[in-house]
Amino acid sequence: MLNNPPFDLLDLRLVQGVAQAGSLSAAAMALGLTAAAASRRLAVLEGRLGIRLFARTTRRLRVTPEGEAFLPHVERILAATAEAEGALPGAAAALSGVLRLTAPATFGRKVLAPIMAEFLGLHPGLRLDLLLTDQVLDLVASGRDAAVRIGTPQGQTLRARRLGTNHRVLCAAPAYLARRGTPRSPAELMAHDLLMLEALDGWMLVPPGGGPPQRIRPAPRMRSNSNEALREACLAGLGIGLHSAWDIQAHLDRGELLALPPEAGMPELMGIWMIFPGGQPAPARVRALAELLARRLAANPCLGDRRDA
Repeated sequence: MLNNPPFDLLDLRLVQGVAQAGSLSAAAMALGLTAAAASRRLAVLEGRLGIRLFARTTRRLRVTPEGEAFLPHVERILAATAEAEGALPGAAAALSGVLRLTAPATFGRKVLAPIMAEFLGLHPGLRLDLLLTDQVLDLVASGRDAAVRIGTPQGQTLRARRLGTNHRVLCAAPAYLARRGTPRSPAELMAHDLLMLEALDGWMLVPPGGGPPQRIRPAPRMRSNSNEALREACLAGLGIGLHSAWDIQAHLDRGELLALPPEAGMPELMGIWMIFPGGQPAPARVRALAELLARRLAANPCLGDRRDA
C-alpha cells in the first residue's frame, strides 16, 4: 500500500457518490462519467485496495463493512481538498455575475430560500435569478445555470450532483384514522381514501419485510397538481397523503398529522439533485452553491442521507 501512487480524487468522489446514491450509474452521471468507465475505475480501486467497497442487492449498491471503514477517510480527504481550494487567493472573488437557478416551488420557498439568502450574504458580488416552478425546464433553452430537482435525474446531456434525500411520510389526520382505522398493510392502504399528486402514476412503496419497491395505483379520493392543496386536505381529515417530511414535520410534531406504521408500506427514497448542463465544467458559482446546499441538507434530519435507510 505504501508504495502505491496517491489516490485519484475522481475515484474518491466516485466512492462517495456511490455510497450516497446507492447507485453506480447515478454517481457516474454526477461526475460526468459513463457507467462503464465508472465501473472500471471502481474495480481498479478495489483491486488496488484488496477489498470490496460495495455489495450489490436487488436494486442498489450497499457499502460493505470494509467500505464503511474506508469511507470516513475518503470524506476527510475530499473535505480537506475543498477547503484548500476555497482558501486559494481570489477564490471568493471569482463568485460574481448572475446565478440563474430553478427549483420546485414549495421546496424552493420552504427549504432553499433561507439557504440562498445565506449564500448571497457570503458572496456580495453575486446576483441571483431564482425561478420557482414545478415544471421541468430545459436548462439550455431557458438560460438556467442549474436546477435543483427531486427524483432520479433524467437526460443524457445533463450532469448532476446529489445533495441529499427527500424523506417522505404516509400520514393522515387523527380524526380520519379514528373514523376509518389505521391501515396495516399495502392492501389495507388501497381500501382507504388517498390524496395523490396529479403528476404521479401511483406510489412506490417498500412492502413490509423489505424487498424491492412496488407501485400501487389506487383511484384517489382527491388528485391535485398542488402539494399545498393535498396537505390541507390531509389536515382536514379527507384521507391519507404522501408528503415530504420537510413539508409536514411541524404538523407531525404538533400531532395534527400522524405517520402511518411501516407495515402499511415505506415510501421509496428519492434523491435531491443539483442538475446542470454537461459538456463543460460547471461555473464556480454553481459548484459553490452545491457545496453549501449539500452541507445544509446533510444537517437537516428530513433531508440528509441516512446510511441505514
